[in-house]
This record gives sequence, structure tokens and C-alpha cells, in this order.
Amino acid sequence: MELGRVISNLLSLGTKLLPAINEFSQQVPSSSSSPAESHQIKTELKKLMSLLERIKATLYDAEEREIRDLSVKLWFKELREVAYDAEDVLDEYNYEILRAQVEEQDASPSNSRKRKQIQDGLLDQIQQIRNKFSEIAKDREALQLLEEYGPRRCNNDSQIVPTSHFVIESDIIGREREKKELIDLLSFESQDHKIISVVTIVGTGGIGKTTLAQLVYNDHRIRQKFDKFGWVWVSNNFNVQSLTREVVESITKKSCCLANLSALQENISEEIRGKKIFLVLDDVWNESINHWESFQIPFISASLVKILVTTRNKHVARIMQTIPTFNLDYMSEEQCWQIFVHYAFGQIIHNTSSNLVEIGKQIVKKCGKLPLAVKSIARILRHESKEETWREILESQLWESHASNEIFHCLQMSYSRLPTYLKPCFLYCSMFPRDYCHSVEELVKLWIYQGYVQTNGLKSAEKIGWEYVYQLWQRSFFQGDFGKKKIEFTLHGMVHDLARSISGHGCYSIEGNMVSNFPEELYHLYVRCWVKIL
Repeated sequence: MELGRVISNLLSLGTKLLPAINEFSQQVPSSSSSPAESHQIKTELKKLMSLLERIKATLYDAEEREIRDLSVKLWFKELREVAYDAEDVLDEYNYEILRAQVEEQDASPSNSRKRKQIQDGLLDQIQQIRNKFSEIAKDREALQLLEEYGPRRCNNDSQIVPTSHFVIESDIIGREREKKELIDLLSFESQDHKIISVVTIVGTGGIGKTTLAQLVYNDHRIRQKFDKFGWVWVSNNFNVQSLTREVVESITKKSCCLANLSALQENISEEIRGKKIFLVLDDVWNESINHWESFQIPFISASLVKILVTTRNKHVARIMQTIPTFNLDYMSEEQCWQIFVHYAFGQIIHNTSSNLVEIGKQIVKKCGKLPLAVKSIARILRHESKEETWREILESQLWESHASNEIFHCLQMSYSRLPTYLKPCFLYCSMFPRDYCHSVEELVKLWIYQGYVQTNGLKSAEKIGWEYVYQLWQRSFFQGDFGKKKIEFTLHGMVHDLARSISGHGCYSIEGNMVSNFPEELYHLYVRCWVKIL
């Protein structure tokens, strides 16, 4: 988790430094500088620029990998510290550029000497940074840190448990209304007589999309309406050939050894010809229209095909759907409490300490109506009868609790699949308080200042920044209504906790009158307090 923040800071550093180097090399040299001295600082700045470009290329690749080796993590920690030093020097560059512009008319000997001292100081700092980078590079060789220091994140689903259509319905609480609405959607016969209809369930990780799909799949009304059924857990594997094979095996309930896509499509086309098919594609991340269109080809032989898709990404839904998106909302606090009682107390609550009941209600509130978080923590507490243990869970950060593995592994999948350019933007939001209501306009300006917005010369930085916000909203990181004129949004509490757990102590907020216990590695600070303490 530490690596994401390291890379975010260094990538933004490189983005901000390049224009500053060019501008600074033009502004700082004065009449007191010899041609050789002016050439020297320009040369050193260009060397630093080249070094940071190489580092940036390496870090782009590193962000796509799952790094577990402790020595590699420690190496990146040292790299982060150098990045902070370089960021400080960059800020000084920008300041000196402005001062040089203001003092441009002042040609007095004292001012010329001052400029010469500044130039020498900057050269020293640049050299120190380059020396630190060189030491880190040597450490990499000494520690034998290879280029391939971790598997690609996109290929690492080993910790994810595949889903199936089987579900213990007695363990499911709530979602009756949503289940009925979905079944009505799937039962609706369109007037245009389309063979293939696609309904997408969209919502953040842990909100209950798979559970709802299981309830619908097993409902007697659906079972009576269709001839053949299939359930495929897709996740990161939207390879048309392998996905088609899995659909064949799920529908026929037989192993399939065919390796050729044409043969697979012919097989499934014959199997479903003239029949009514119901298919669930669970946890879809694919954003390629071509892949989706290729996958659908053999289904036109059926008389009717209804496909139910679950995804966290609104963009995926728009690519696949033929029926308006079904946005799955958070559960009510009452439903979340019922889930907690079921898993923590086994529904036998009358013999339970009133203190534990009260603490439990506070824990449920802290989970922010996210069913997975409620269920995960309740399972941990089911075998704990000590009030002290319950209070520890209540008062701790959720990512520090025993339940964090299940909760945050689920949410972190969304983060790991973010494009690299969106990751620093998301982590930056961890600086703000948990309940903060963001103005899109304000946040985009902050991202631009930090160097997170990558311009391409075709669009303004502001427009690209708005697109970043929209993409994070599409991926269920932000909550808000993009249909409103004045757009504001929030982060769900669990999503905010995810951002803070990844960013570590680099992002921090002060609220009220508490101005102590600063983390040692503080990088971004947000202050919300009474004016009198400032």
C-alpha cells in the first residue's frame, strides 16, 4: 500500500519540475554569472530532468505490480524520502523564479551577489539530490532488486474467491424490493423484439451486487421463464475465448476441451438454438466494446437471451447494457443492524449484554451502510464476549482491525484497477476529513497545482481534471449527482478509509482544537478549526 503514495508523489514531481527547469534556467542567471556558470546550472537542471524521466518510467511500471518483498518496499521508502527533498527544492525553484521576475530591474551589486549565492545554493541542492538517487540506485544493485520485482496486478486474482449461483437464502437480509424490481426488468418483453437484453447492476465493492444477482438467479419466477441457465464469474478475465468456454461449461454442465474460438462459438450457438437463456456475468471490469460485441455473436441463435451483469464501473454498464442501469444503493441502518445481529449474536439478542448491543449499533453506524463491512466485523465479534474487545474494534481504524482483510481486499481491487493517472488524484482525497463534501471545481484546481493532471495540448487542464472526477465517479469512488448544475460529491466512509490506508500518514487532517501528534511523514495537510487557534 505504501508504494502507491510513493509513486503518486514522484510522478507529480516529474510533471511539475519539467516546465520549472526551463523557466528557471532562463530567469535566474544574472549579469553576475559568467557564461560558464549559466551553462553549468542549465546542464545540471537538464540532468536532473533526465533522471526524473527515467525514474518516472520505472515507477509507472512498478505501480502495475504487486510488490510483497520487504527489501523492495524499504527501497521505495528511501526513494520516497528523496522525492520529498526534491519537492522542497522544486518549491524553492518556483519561489526564486517569481523573485527574479520582481527584482529584474534591480542591478545593484548587492542584489547581483545575492542572485549568485542563490544560483550556487541551487546547484548544491541539485547535486545532493542526484547523489541520493545514485546511492539508492547502488542499493538496488547491492540488494539484487530485479526489474521483475512483482507480478502484474491485473493478473493476480489468487486471493479472490470466485462466485457461484449457490446461496444460503436464510443468511440474506433485505434487498426484497431490489430483487422484485430486477425480476420485473428481466421479465419485461420489449416491443422491438430484441433477442439479447442486458441488465447491469452497478455499485461499489461490498454493497451486495453478487448477493442480489444470486437471489434473482435462484428465484422461481426466473427458473420458470427460461430453458437454460449459466453463471460465470468474470473478474479480470474478459478474454473472449476463455469466457466463451466458461459459458459453454456453465450452461451445458459439461467440461469443454475446445480451444478454437470459432469452434466454441459454434458449440454454444447449437446448444442454445431456439431456447430461452438466462446468463449472469459477475464482477465485470472489461471496458472494450470490441470484446463485448465479439462475445455476444453466438447468442443470436437463441429465441431469447437475458444477461444480468454486475460491475462497479458505470462505464462498463453503458458499454454492455440495453436496459437502463440498475444502481444498487446502500442498505438502511435498520437492515445493517439486522445483518449484524444475525452474524454477531446468532439472532439470540435477549441474553446479550446491553453494553455490547449499544457498542454493536455504533459499529454498524461506523460501517456506513456497507453490508460487507457489517458482516465481516460481526463474524469477528461473534466469538468475542469481552466488552473491551468490542470497544477496541469501535475505536480503531477499520483497516487496523481483524476484519480489514476481507473489507479492504474487496475495495482495493477497485483501486488496483484504476489507470495510473487517477491513483494520485484519489489518494489526495485522503487528506480531507471523512465527511468532507468536495467541490469539483475546487478539487480540480488542487489537482492541477499538485501536477496530477496530465495535459495533452488539446484540452485545458481544467477540462481534463473534470474528466478525472467523472471517471472516478464512474468507478464508484465518488458519490454525487452529475446531473446537478453545481456538482459536489463525497467519498463513502469505507472508500475514504481505503485512501487513507494506502496513503499512510502522508495525508493528514486537523479538526477542532487538536493540533498535536503530527505524523513524521506528513506531506499534505488539511486544517478545519476555529480561527482563534491559528
